[in-house]
Amino acid sequence: MISEIKTILSRVVGMNKWCSLLFILFVGLFFVDGITRYKHLFFYLTIITSLSIAYKERWVIKDICKNNIFKFLVLLLIAGTYSCFISIDSAMSIKYFSNTIIEKTILTPIVYAVVISQLNSKEICRSLMIGLGIMFLVSGGKELYAYYLEYRQGIYPFSNYNHRFIAEALIFSLPAILLLWKTPGSKAKIAFIFVGLIYSFLMLGLLQRGAWLAIFVLSLLWCVFNREWKLPLIITVIIAISSVGFFAAFHDRLAVLAYKLEQTSSSHRFGNGTQGAAWDMVMQHPVKGTGIGDKVYLKAYATNLPQHQEWFFRDPIGPHNFFLSNWFAGGLLGLFSVVSVVLAILVTAWRGYRNAIPSSKYSYLTLFLIIFSDFLVRGWVEETFIFQTAIASAFLMGMFLSLRRLQHNQP
Repeated sequence: MISEIKTILSRVVGMNKWCSLLFILFVGLFFVDGITRYKHLFFYLTIITSLSIAYKERWVIKDICKNNIFKFLVLLLIAGTYSCFISIDSAMSIKYFSNTIIEKTILTPIVYAVVISQLNSKEICRSLMIGLGIMFLVSGGKELYAYYLEYRQGIYPFSNYNHRFIAEALIFSLPAILLLWKTPGSKAKIAFIFVGLIYSFLMLGLLQRGAWLAIFVLSLLWCVFNREWKLPLIITVIIAISSVGFFAAFHDRLAVLAYKLEQTSSSHRFGNGTQGAAWDMVMQHPVKGTGIGDKVYLKAYATNLPQHQEWFFRDPIGPHNFFLSNWFAGGLLGLFSVVSVVLAILVTAWRGYRNAIPSSKYSYLTLFLIIFSDFLVRGWVEETFIFQTAIASAFLMGMFLSLRRLQHNQP
């Protein structure tokens, strides 16, 4: 039955194109909300495809177990299971663990890695960049429409915090946009300017300094690695000239944006507001942990609130720190497991960048910059989630299997 499904797919669209399409849709729709049933449909089709591949090429299962990222995902599975057992609310933890860790962080990248193992390295890299481009188009288009609806109600841009949830999509899609600048030809440069203006508008609308910092660091490192000095100089001049007139003309309507740009305090972040409160709760069980899941954290916060009158926020809002969040959830084992996954991805992507053929280098660099900026920069001041490593894990394990497939096919 499984082999028959694969044969049908191969005849209809071609197996390579089908696998590429699945990966592109996975990347492009990764951060899009409100289409869960469609994303599940694509995921079930991907599972069927991966099973058909594994049925025919049984070496895939054995070889993927040799990959370092896979080994650290297994460690994450163990740490998550442990965190459910020691949780103050096992039901909440099990629900979060099964959905966020097992499905999104572990199973999903493994399934997509098997699927894209059918592609060569050039096809995998092209699919990744197309997917990141679609991610910006879909997420950005959806957000622009939300701005339009607000404007019809008399709500001006940059006047509220309703648009911060596109932060991850902007961070992840930035290398695909910057690729337009590197593409030869005047049409690519014109496209870059047009897309760049839209990107800048959406970025300012985040009103989230952690995301701004991640985007800045990613852009800066991109320029360093690509030895690009003209682009930052041009952008600096444009910002310096346009911002003066822009803020002078619309100062009253841009009060919130001006405040976020000028703000120097931490918004009670460290003074027992978010990260300070998280640290207090981590220190209650620094080795054992308290339990995995965002709702478990909020429950623990509410329980501890009467004993901590110094906590600024009287309603639970989260730790705003990737490391404290996972330390709280699983103790030292939980912290070690998530940091290990992130570092394994960074090391693998860096080695890929250093050793890959020229056509693959940019994709490896893209994932290195994304994971570094999202977790090691933004993760210190905002709460990022480990399932966001799924794209990078799938790509890197898929590239590993693709190379192994070439070796297995050699006479």
